[in-house]
Amino acid sequence: MADPPKGGADAVGGKDQGAMTLSTMSYFQALNTRMSWLNERQRLLAENVANANTSGFLAKDLAEPDFRDLLRKSAAPVAMARTAGRHIQGVANADATKFKILKLDEAADKSGNSVSLETEMMKVSQSVADHELMSNLYRKGMDLMRIALSRPSRG
Repeated sequence: MADPPKGGADAVGGKDQGAMTLSTMSYFQALNTRMSWLNERQRLLAENVANANTSGFLAKDLAEPDFRDLLRKSAAPVAMARTAGRHIQGVANADATKFKILKLDEAADKSGNSVSLETEMMKVSQSVADHELMSNLYRKGMDLMRIALSRPSRG
């Protein structure tokens, strides 16, 4: 009886079907999506603040990702390594997350500018706090992975 291929290689085609990485784990995918959203939102908020005195500039923000949709995407099947010809091939989740930019319907001043520095600063502060929360959740997830991988098997 032959040993299964090492390194996640496919026994049938000889190709690597994808090893489990942090980017393929739904917990880390969700955190990564939220961090990407926060980064993009921070960029837009900085653009709003930079154009606070520009005539006719309309403030923008990002639509928050739909959490249900995010869970649905992260719960989709992932590619599994085939180690024998009779194994069923998994399906990869190839959905890329794109964020929708919203033009805000806030009252504009006489110059047509709708940026409120107070509102933008509150949004920036909230984004910073959310970013710190996501960083802490990522760190805790990594700690859990280390604990799980460091324990001897009990089988």
